[in-house]
Amino acid sequence: MTAQRYYFADFVLDPAERQLFCGERRLELNARYLDALLLLVQDAGKLVSKERFFNEVWQGMVVTDEALTQCIRSLRRQLQDSASAPRFIETVPKHGYRFIAGVSCSQINDTQPSAESPVFSATTASASRQQQVWQCTGRGTLGAAIAGLTGGALYGLLGAWQALSSGSQALSVLLVMLTVTTMIAILSGAAVSFGLVAANRWQPQKLSYLLLGGGGAGLLIGAFVSLLLQEAFTLFLGRSPAQITGATEGLLIGMAAGISYWLLLTAGQTNSRHRFSYVALCRAAGPGLLAGLLISLTGGQLLAGSLAQLTAEFPNATAGGLLALDAFSPAQGLSVAGAVSAMLEAGLFTSGLALALTFELQRPLSGR
Repeated sequence: MTAQRYYFADFVLDPAERQLFCGERRLELNARYLDALLLLVQDAGKLVSKERFFNEVWQGMVVTDEALTQCIRSLRRQLQDSASAPRFIETVPKHGYRFIAGVSCSQINDTQPSAESPVFSATTASASRQQQVWQCTGRGTLGAAIAGLTGGALYGLLGAWQALSSGSQALSVLLVMLTVTTMIAILSGAAVSFGLVAANRWQPQKLSYLLLGGGGAGLLIGAFVSLLLQEAFTLFLGRSPAQITGATEGLLIGMAAGISYWLLLTAGQTNSRHRFSYVALCRAAGPGLLAGLLISLTGGQLLAGSLAQLTAEFPNATAGGLLALDAFSPAQGLSVAGAVSAMLEAGLFTSGLALALTFELQRPLSGR
């Protein structure tokens, strides 16, 4: 094995010279970390257990899991990789790690990698990367769904309490709010999560790409949902509310989710000890809260504002009497209730989605 060079993406690993290059640039790695990378690359596509790392890299020395975690974290930093959306090193929780990129090798005196000596086929690597994309997208969608359930429960319980005071339809209000908020969150979460994961896969931890991926996905799903609702209202009621949440709101929240994701990714690379803390929650929710405030200041609205607009234009609707949404109506101008509700909705969405997407970074050390 030492008579070969290994090639993956833009990197060249030369075991004989104990060097790692990215293009023409030599990357600095200490001896143990280079041994760990070589172990992964030589067994690309296969699980390398923690025990193998300890035996072959640390050669039986008594070390903790934290030493291995720090080693992998450093390798990922040099490779510009991410634990939550890996291109190179995949975590197998509680067991070890797997190198998932396509690798080829050649003799040291060759200038190009040999096509006849693949260590791990590009087809297998591509399939593994696609699986990672869908897994991460599913995690983000689940996080958004939980956020939607939380918001729906808050709105539903408030509405049910008001309905109980009038003696009618409290359970209906709760069920409808839970269903509507969760369905919207799932659709939006799936689109924005896919946009963010794809952007991070293309250019890991680049804020501009995450803004483009999240904002573009939010714009598209917001426009689609707005158009669908307008057509549905027109079809069944003969007309549609003048203004409901749509593309602009989707764009702002998608970009906020991209910032939240970036903040958690970069924090996870530099200090992974801050797991599910108040600091992480602030990083995840902060951009969403600001996006919700910006939406209110610019005259937009999210779910509460859209429902208020609906009840204002259809005064005979039962919901208008049950939910008492006058304070949220855009016709009233900027209101504290409208701003708070928009901040709550956007903050819940970005925090649920971003925390779920970076769940791999938040696993206990013993599971790494």
